[in-house]
Amino acid sequence: MNLPLTQAVKALAQALDFHAWGIAPVTSAAYAQAYQHYLNWLKEGMQAEMHYLAETAHLRSDPRSVLPEAKSLLMVLQSYFHTRRASAPIAQYAWGDDYHTHMRRRLQIIADYLTRHGYNARPFVDTAPLLEKAWAVIAGLGWIGKNTLLLNRRLGSYTFIGGVITTAELLPDSPFTEDLCGTCQRCLDACPTQALTPYRLDARRCIAYWTIEAPSMEEGMPETQGWIFGCDICQQVCPWNRFAKPQGEIAFRPKAHVFWSQEQWASLSLPQVKKLQEKSAMRRARPKKLLQIAALSVNQTYGTKRSVPVTSVRVWK
Repeated sequence: MNLPLTQAVKALAQALDFHAWGIAPVTSAAYAQAYQHYLNWLKEGMQAEMHYLAETAHLRSDPRSVLPEAKSLLMVLQSYFHTRRASAPIAQYAWGDDYHTHMRRRLQIIADYLTRHGYNARPFVDTAPLLEKAWAVIAGLGWIGKNTLLLNRRLGSYTFIGGVITTAELLPDSPFTEDLCGTCQRCLDACPTQALTPYRLDARRCIAYWTIEAPSMEEGMPETQGWIFGCDICQQVCPWNRFAKPQGEIAFRPKAHVFWSQEQWASLSLPQVKKLQEKSAMRRARPKKLLQIAALSVNQTYGTKRSVPVTSVRVWK
């Protein structure tokens, strides 16, 4: 194990203003268990229409499918927390600039540092077939809660996860082995669509899935509960998020439009939506779909008809 290099990499992660970091070895019995849990989840069809998750399942079995001869993963957390009480119809992770771009730029600095020392390295932020939450647990950064999100003692669950996979043999941190959810089930009780059972999310019932990932609006879609992009309910009620403090990252400061009402969003034109989605994680949703979800949300909440066309859909209650 290369202790000086490990210390230098961690110091660099700290200097780049990541909020937590840890090292995981590419071989881990704990990961084998997490991967089997993932396969069982896929077998039950809980990924809904996210077919890419099943198509790349074999790649997720071993991080060396991402980088041959890899030996270590540096895992980092970046808080995007602002408040537990918000009336915005947009999930908090999309309030500011796109985290993919902002985090990857800083992770590339770490990868370049390792490259200069003779090792191969590749940064990733939702951009590689890796079970990032599982690797974060193995790197000692927290545990996966009953809401299926990574929970960190100090940061809570409002965190982005990223990392660098490398051929350098870094000194690993101790994995996080506690489950600090205990008997709490506030997230399970608060989920309005019963998408959650302990440690398992059924995307077929998840508001976030339907407002972001679902390829179309169709029968089986739950009521949006006022959300038009994502859903933060299970995070808002989690007791561990009472320890989270508002982060000061300029890039993640909320834009004014994320607090607009459903009516305001539903009244926009497609070009206006596209403009607002620039440099934002909201680009994940098609502009037309976002407008349809906004109009549908207005109809569900207020019974108000809008001029924006809404695909004929029978909602699941």
